[in-house]
Amino acid sequence: MKRIQLTAVFAAFLCCAASCNRNQVAPADSNAPAVRPLSARETQTLQSTNNFAFNAFAKISASEPEKNIFISPLSISMAVAMAYNGADGTTKQGIAKALDFQNSSDEDINASFKSLGEMLTGIDKTVKFTPANSIWYRTGLAPQASFAETSRKYFNAEITGLDFGNAEAAKSAMNGWVKDKTNGKIPQIISQVRTTDVMFLINAIHFKGTWTHQFDKNLTQDADFLAAGGNVSVPFMRLKDTRYRTHADASHQLAELPYGNRQFSMVVIMPAENSTLNQLVSQLSITNLNGWLAKADSTKMGLYLPKFSFSYEKSLNETLAGLGMAEAFTDRADFSRLLQGFKAGDLAITEVKHKAFVEVNEEGTEAAAATSIGIGTTSMPTEIRFNRPFVFLIREKNSGAILFIGKLVNPKAVQ
Repeated sequence: MKRIQLTAVFAAFLCCAASCNRNQVAPADSNAPAVRPLSARETQTLQSTNNFAFNAFAKISASEPEKNIFISPLSISMAVAMAYNGADGTTKQGIAKALDFQNSSDEDINASFKSLGEMLTGIDKTVKFTPANSIWYRTGLAPQASFAETSRKYFNAEITGLDFGNAEAAKSAMNGWVKDKTNGKIPQIISQVRTTDVMFLINAIHFKGTWTHQFDKNLTQDADFLAAGGNVSVPFMRLKDTRYRTHADASHQLAELPYGNRQFSMVVIMPAENSTLNQLVSQLSITNLNGWLAKADSTKMGLYLPKFSFSYEKSLNETLAGLGMAEAFTDRADFSRLLQGFKAGDLAITEVKHKAFVEVNEEGTEAAAATSIGIGTTSMPTEIRFNRPFVFLIREKNSGAILFIGKLVNPKAVQ
């Protein structure tokens, strides 16, 4: 198998201009970014979710080395955090380990998700970012009052009883909700409703941002992308005579492309010629990413980026178990705080399913993701050309929240 030699990382992230200051006074503009300082508990929760982002992505990438990958760590974290509120004992401790929540109180975790969701939704009026949560339970059962109150208060979750005995109707209702909340990009997340299923926890996220400096469609031309299995011809967009930030060293080449009012951006990172995609993935961390971006300078070098669109689907049971929450999937699980009438050992997670979609074109980027958790009873160049496999993530500047992360191995692969 041909060794992967290049990579790129998109990340919605920090201010594109090197002189941008978090405390800078915004202009008197109705669309100006609504920037505010993060609280200590928000900072702690974001550090935890971002650590989870890179840990989960590394595990998934290692298991599928030659496949395009795209996930939303924020969507996964929100869905699992709702399950966390229904867990107890060592099951809850395991979930806290997987999401890196050990150093935070329940109140801090929940309040941070609430305030960060509100901030990300309204921070840039020229970019659309919409998170949504829902909880669906089998009629005849009842969620624990404290769990329902926490889910509504902090996650703005819609809580609905469904007749799981009518599996097709229940599945249609949940999938319809996801399709609506993702602007049609994720038409289905629930594939079946089993007789043992008693609850589904679902998160959905939709992102749509136009480039601050759009690519000229007249400059888009087909060119070779050096995919793992051989070269493929794909449309490459070209950015010409436009300033953006870039950084390169012996290990990688980076470029940052902002959306809207620059609060969100895509960061593309390729490994150097003598490095590999896997080596780049192993270097990904908040510390390294922030360090690379801090060194980025403004440039007007021509830039080529492939135009692409793909969907990704993954069962996350094995990934999350490997990160520390294996007990949650067994008959030793304690989800006694979820539903009335169930004790420790009666309920377990049957499947954590994740779907995501991304489209990158001359106007900007549209991305969506959904995560469902089933609960069941036990039983320095002149131009930069991103033409080889790359990793990408989307991140928000003020908070540093990683919204999506993925890798593109073959722009033409159908999944």
